[in-house]
Amino acid sequence: MTDILIRAARNKVEHKFKDQVDPDTDYCYWTGIHPRRIIEKVMFTDGVTVYAEGVVMDADEDEGLCFLPLRRVNYPQPKKAPTRGFTYVTQDEQK
Repeated sequence: MTDILIRAARNKVEHKFKDQVDPDTDYCYWTGIHPRRIIEKVMFTDGVTVYAEGVVMDADEDEGLCFLPLRRVNYPQPKKAPTRGFTYVTQDEQK
């Protein structure tokens, strides 16, 4: 399994947390990235700590990454995240 790690300021994703999303909204988007692998989970980091994660539903060339509303987490990032774009994270790297 492969996941994606995105470095983003917390204020850029706050509106995507489950408790902030309209109850009728089933999913959220992150545009501008187009993974070429099957992705299970998206993780957001501030450069040190992963503070949010969500289950990926789809990766669309037009819309970007589609995922369930995020949940709050707090653990060290498993891999260095680039300042722009994303990096793939394998299950082995998360141990």
